[in-house]
Amino acid sequence: MKTSHQPLAHSDVLAEKRQVNSRQNGLTYSSVSIQLDQVADQLGVTLKELAPLLQLSESTLHRLRRQTSINKHTAERVDLLKAIVQHGLRVYGGDQQAFQNWLRYPLGELDGRTALETLTTIAGFTQVDDVLGRIEHGIFF
Repeated sequence: MKTSHQPLAHSDVLAEKRQVNSRQNGLTYSSVSIQLDQVADQLGVTLKELAPLLQLSESTLHRLRRQTSINKHTAERVDLLKAIVQHGLRVYGGDQQAFQNWLRYPLGELDGRTALETLTTIAGFTQVDDVLGRIEHGIFF
């Protein structure tokens, strides 16, 4: 398992560079719909629940699903959600259902809010990632 203290492999550096370039220019997918549906499925949310996580209205999200590219702001949020999913699945040993249940459970560390409620802001992404890190390392309050 890779930790934040291990050096990145060349392929990881190239992948990160592509992600940064994608975020700066907006992201082009062969099918935006597939990417958004995949993130929603991994989080265990409906498109109605996904919209606020991307800071979009539900109607804008549905319109966006018919496009072939998304702007850099939305692309960055999609990337952040994917990172949360990857971290959560690592913490829960690949058990997607356990991770999805955790996302909906009110947490004291998040002032009684669920992780999904917290993921509506950039600061919320950091908070959720921090809580996952504490779980991963056995640090509980």
